[in-house]
Amino acid sequence: MTINFGGRFDQSYQYLNECQFSPRINAVYEVDKDTKVHAGYARYFTPPPLELEQNANPAIFDNTSNAAQIDENSPAKAERANYYDAGVTHHFLPGLDVGLDSYYKTAVNQLDDGQFGAAPIVTPFNYKKGRVYGTELTINYKKGGFSSYANAAYSRALGRQWSSAQFHFTQDDLNYVNDHWIHLDHDQSLTASAGLAYEFHKTKVYADLLFGSGLRKSADTPNDKRVGAYNPINLGIEHTFKINDKNDIKVRFDVVNVFDEAYELRNGTGVGVAAPSFGPRRGYYGGVTWDF
Repeated sequence: MTINFGGRFDQSYQYLNECQFSPRINAVYEVDKDTKVHAGYARYFTPPPLELEQNANPAIFDNTSNAAQIDENSPAKAERANYYDAGVTHHFLPGLDVGLDSYYKTAVNQLDDGQFGAAPIVTPFNYKKGRVYGTELTINYKKGGFSSYANAAYSRALGRQWSSAQFHFTQDDLNYVNDHWIHLDHDQSLTASAGLAYEFHKTKVYADLLFGSGLRKSADTPNDKRVGAYNPINLGIEHTFKINDKNDIKVRFDVVNVFDEAYELRNGTGVGVAAPSFGPRRGYYGGVTWDF
C-alpha cells in the first residue's frame, strides 16, 4: 500500500479576491505482482484566465442595434471542485496490460469558455453547478517488433445556471439553463482510439484510428444534440539510417486522414460556439530527425 496526501493553498487577486485550501489524498494497493488498485480524492481551485476576462458594461449598448437582451455581467469566478477517482490495472499476459479507471467531479462555479463573436477570442464564464463523470479503458500490447494499443472512454459533462457573463446569452436560454442541467459544449459521450505498429530492419510502419461520437450543438434547447460522429484513419512509416556509431538519421512520412473524411467538429450553434469548425482533411507530412 502506498498513500500520498497533502494540501495546497491558493489566493487569487483578480476582479474578485478568492482563496481556498485544497486537500488531496491518493492510495495505491498492489494486490499481487500483476494487479494494482488505486483510489483518490482531490479538491481543486481553478481561477479563470485573467487575460481572457472581460469587465464590460453591456448596458452602454442599450437602445442601439448592438443591445443585449440581458444587461447583467457578473465577473467570472474561480471554479471549486471535488474530484474522485478509482481504478485498476492488470498485467494479463507477457506484453498485455489493461487498465480501467472511473472518475466523478462535482463543481461550484464550473468554468467554461465560449467564442461569442466572429473573432476567435474566447471568454470565460461560469455555471453555478457542474457535474462531470466517466470511465476510461486502456489496453496495451507489445511483443517483439509488434505493438498495439486501444483506448475507449465514456463521459458526461453537465452544467446548470449561468452565473457570470450573462449578457452573452438570450433570455430564453438563460431561463432554461437556470432550471435544467445541460451538456457542456465540449462534452463528447464516446471517444476511442486504436493503433498498431511493426518494426523490422530499422523500419517502422504504423496506423491509428480516432473515433468520436460528436461534440454538442443546439436545436430545441442549448447543447441538446450531437454534431455527428467521425473516424479518421492515419498511416505512417519511419526508417532509421545509421551514419556511424554515434549518429542516426530518422526519416518519417505520414498521411493524416487517409480517406479524406470531411467531418464537422462544431456547427456554430452550441453554447459559446459562434463559428463552425472542421477536422483536418487529408494531409501529407514528412520529417527528418538527426540524433547525435
